[in-house]
Amino acid sequence: MYRYRSYLWLFAVVMAMQILLLDNLSVSMWLRPMIFPVVILLLPIEWRTVWVLLAAAVTGWILDGVTGCQGLYTASLLPLSMVREAIIRLTANRGVEQSDQSELLVSLSRKQLLVYISVGIVLHHAMFFFLESMSVTLLWYTAAKIAVSGTLSILLSWLAASYFMSKISSGQ
Repeated sequence: MYRYRSYLWLFAVVMAMQILLLDNLSVSMWLRPMIFPVVILLLPIEWRTVWVLLAAAVTGWILDGVTGCQGLYTASLLPLSMVREAIIRLTANRGVEQSDQSELLVSLSRKQLLVYISVGIVLHHAMFFFLESMSVTLLWYTAAKIAVSGTLSILLSWLAASYFMSKISSGQ
């Protein structure tokens, strides 16, 4: 059995933190941190795309149902789940062999993990905020929201991912 309990704990903790803390954070209109994409980004690389899409859809449906966003979370998570494998292959700076897929995320350096998480979070935030505004007339406003919210989201997601990867590599 491939460490499914660890992934379920990651899902539960990140979703609880997102729903109970970060969604209720009202600091400014520019700040909307979202760390739930890290759940999709840290799924095992050897999972078939259909299972990753299903996990992203379930995650999005839960968040949409709890927050009342009417499909916005789901619509921004599904494209991220489609490109995550390409992001990890670019981040690892090498071809990924079939034999080393299960240990690929664990073998990334801290810098590579930061780049991987950053690219995924920025892509997700760009999709989310452009879908939210549904206009290019608000381009500077949307870009500012991506930058401010993305910075905090990257920091929180990287901390969660580093902790999770250290637990996975130690076998806990």
